[in-house]
Amino acid sequence: MQEARLLERAIGEAGRLVAVEPFGEGCIARFTVDAGENAGEWFVDTSRQAVPRETGFVVRGAEGLVARIWRHPLDPRLPALRTAVDPVKLARIAAAAGTSGEIEARVLAYRPGRRAVVRLTQHGVHLFVKVVRPSEAESLVDIHDACRAANVPAPEVVHWSPAGIVVVPDAAGTAGPVAAARTSPGALLDAVDDLRERFLAVDTTRIARASVGTRLEWHLERIAAALPDRRGEVAELLPALAPHVRRIGPPRSVHGDLHIGQLFFTGPRVSSVIDVDTAGLGDPADDAAAFVGHALASAARNAAAGRDDDAAVLEGIATEAGERWLRDPHATALTSLHLLAHGIRAAERSPEAAHRLVDRARELVRDRVRR
Repeated sequence: MQEARLLERAIGEAGRLVAVEPFGEGCIARFTVDAGENAGEWFVDTSRQAVPRETGFVVRGAEGLVARIWRHPLDPRLPALRTAVDPVKLARIAAAAGTSGEIEARVLAYRPGRRAVVRLTQHGVHLFVKVVRPSEAESLVDIHDACRAANVPAPEVVHWSPAGIVVVPDAAGTAGPVAAARTSPGALLDAVDDLRERFLAVDTTRIARASVGTRLEWHLERIAAALPDRRGEVAELLPALAPHVRRIGPPRSVHGDLHIGQLFFTGPRVSSVIDVDTAGLGDPADDAAAFVGHALASAARNAAAGRDDDAAVLEGIATEAGERWLRDPHATALTSLHLLAHGIRAAERSPEAAHRLVDRARELVRDRVRR
C-alpha cells in the first residue's frame, strides 16, 4: 500500500493500517505504531490539498507534493484539536472560567482533516467539544440554530470560537442503541420518520456531507483491495450501481449521516439528534441509506463477535427500515455502497464482518436493484 510505504519513508516504520477515507485527489490513511519513540496514531494524506500550516512531514516528488504525514493530534486542518485533547491546557481554560478540578478529555470521533468530537468530563458533567476547520465553526453554529428553529432537537451551542471550536452539552434522553432494544422496530422508525420530516423544514443554504455515491469507484477499489478474494464479485457491482447512485430530484435539508447512534429517545419521540455537523442540503435517500447501512453493518459486527441478541435487534430495525425507505433502485444502490464502505473499515479488525457486508451489498443489488 502506497500510504504505508510513505509512512515508513518518513518515520522508519510502516505501522498498522486502521482506516482510510477518501479525501481530495487521494485519501487520508490512519495508522497505529504500537511501540518505540514513534508510538501513537499517524496519518498519511495524499489529497494534495493545501493546508494553512504544515505540522508534520511533507513528501515531495518530481511533480510536486506527494503526501503530508502527521502525528495525532497535529492535524494541520484542525489546529484546535491539540488544545481540545491537552488536559493541562484545558485545566487552564477551566480555571480562567472559574472552575477547577481534573478534566478528562476523550476523543469520541475523529475524521482527519474534517472534524473531531472530544468529550470533556469535570465533576461528572460532560461537555462535547466539536473541533472543525476554523472557516467552518460559524456555519456549524448556524446549522445547530437552524435545526432548533425547525423543531429538530439538536443540542444548543453553549460556546464557540472562530479557532474551530463548538461546545454543546450532553444529549437528553436514552441512547438509540439502548432504546432500540426496548422498543419495537415499527415504533422506533415512526419516531425517525417524524424526525426526517422535521429535517426537511430546516432553513439552510449549507451543503450536507457529500453523498457516498460521489466516490463509487473509490469504495469499490478499496473493498477489493481489502478482500482480494472477492475482487471479481466486487467488480460486478460497478455496472449495477453506477446508473443509480446520482441524486434524484432537487436537494433537500437532511442530516447527512443519520443512524441509530446519532439519536436519543424520550418516550415515543427523538429527544436529541447529535452530529448535525454533516447536515445541510443534500439527498434524502442518503439519510435512508446511511441508516439502513449502519444498522446492517452494526448487526454484522455483533454477529461476528457472537452478540446474537444485539445483532437480531439491529437486523429487525434494518429490515423494517428497508421496507419503508428502500423502494427504488436509487436508495437501494446507495445502501449497498454504504455497506461496502463499512466493509472497508471492518476488514482490518473483523474480516468475517467485512465478508458479511459484501454479501449483504450483493444481495441488495440482486434483489432490489437489478429486479
